[in-house]
Amino acid sequence: MKILILTTFVGFIAGSAYCADIDTHDIVAKSIVNYEKDWMAALDFTCTQRDVTKDASGEPKTIEVSQVTVLNGTPYTRLIAKNGHPLDAEEARRENEKYEKAVAARDRETPEQREKRLRKYQEEWGFLHEVPDAFNLKLLGHETISGRPNYLIELTPKPGHTPQSKTARIFPNIEGKLWIDEQDLRWTKAVAHVIDTISVGWVLARIGPGAHITIKQVKVDNEHWLPRELDVNGTAKIMLVKNRALDETVSYSDYKRIRDTQATAAAKNR
Repeated sequence: MKILILTTFVGFIAGSAYCADIDTHDIVAKSIVNYEKDWMAALDFTCTQRDVTKDASGEPKTIEVSQVTVLNGTPYTRLIAKNGHPLDAEEARRENEKYEKAVAARDRETPEQREKRLRKYQEEWGFLHEVPDAFNLKLLGHETISGRPNYLIELTPKPGHTPQSKTARIFPNIEGKLWIDEQDLRWTKAVAHVIDTISVGWVLARIGPGAHITIKQVKVDNEHWLPRELDVNGTAKIMLVKNRALDETVSYSDYKRIRDTQATAAAKNR
């Protein structure tokens, strides 16, 4: 028994020393750079998106299945089924009209308009680069997910930090955890908990304390990690008037690599 206790104690001390030698700021910063690379690499893939909205009892209320493709350099989501059934004739007609309008609109774009659209997509997750400086980072340990070792890092808002971008203004009101694959330095999982009300889309919606957002990713080839599941749960006040329960899960599957010469050309010109 004494040997077992001693061995456990030595193992704990060694593990603690190992954790102390790890630069969590550097790990998180590198994982965000990789996240951004994969965000752009997603333009080389098509996938199936399944959006499940649940009712107050937690049962599925609506289920929408869409095909995500690339249209002139940025993603386009096209509804293909609802509540377990293919679209009826009228729904299919409306989706076709929406798609044709999107194609026509992007074909009519001026070079400046197209550049603005591509840049907006490229910069959509740019606010994440503020994470390493906006939060106190603590390595909680290591956790194995799907047979792969992960760093488990806790994030708590850093007092006095001034957000640099508009989206990053939510950081003082959330805390969370990151599971980062130790080999690839990619996010396997990210969980954010709302600790004070955050605004989305200026005053269009406010998400109250207690809400949580979970993102899970999966390695789809020998290089890139792409979204597997996004889960949002909590309460929001829509238009500052109506309270609405949020319980929605969006999952992604059937990733297939495609060729999009316009996206490739855009990437080369950045």
